[in-house]
Amino acid sequence: MSAWVSNTFQTDFGGSRYLAFLELQPRTKSDNNQFSQVIVRPLFGYKVTKNLQLWAGYTWQGEYNDQTDFELATNDIMEQLQWIDNWTPQLNFQYRARLEQRLFAHEGDVGHRTRHRVRFMYSIPDCKAYLIASDELFIYFNDIENGRLSHSVQSGINQNRSYVGVGYKMAPFLNVDTGYQLQYVHNYGIPDLTNHIWMTNLNFNF
Repeated sequence: MSAWVSNTFQTDFGGSRYLAFLELQPRTKSDNNQFSQVIVRPLFGYKVTKNLQLWAGYTWQGEYNDQTDFELATNDIMEQLQWIDNWTPQLNFQYRARLEQRLFAHEGDVGHRTRHRVRFMYSIPDCKAYLIASDELFIYFNDIENGRLSHSVQSGINQNRSYVGVGYKMAPFLNVDTGYQLQYVHNYGIPDLTNHIWMTNLNFNF
């Protein structure tokens, strides 16, 4: 069992159409006793309509081990479309489409990947608690034929993440949810991976 902790900070600058977002996410592996990754993701966005948002930003994904430290970090340029809609007073739906141009360490080729996430949040009536479920599919558009990435960067399905959890609205600007995430990683030439992750999200909105 691994553990991921996502800390997100978002603002619309007091009700404007402009948005800013920052995610900091440390990750562990090997039964939660070995630090493995850290994600740093700043984005800037714009509310096109009440429901539709457009974003652009950058992701630094640091891969840690004792031999290389963070020398194999990946740098992603990214564009994102997000649709947010309250289907009922209790049920919120979100769809997110993200494009990534992935710049890998010590690799000349750029990986082009798309990610599609659907997310449902059900607010329990007369309560600050809520239930949450999401699924995200990752797809590569191109191949890297040789080297350390040849088993993972191939056109087609890259991975899928499914998450179910329970959350609580701690304050008007803070909500927290925690639960189980199943990560399936499709490889080429080596066995696929199935990772069991305890996921916690701390979301600050200003």
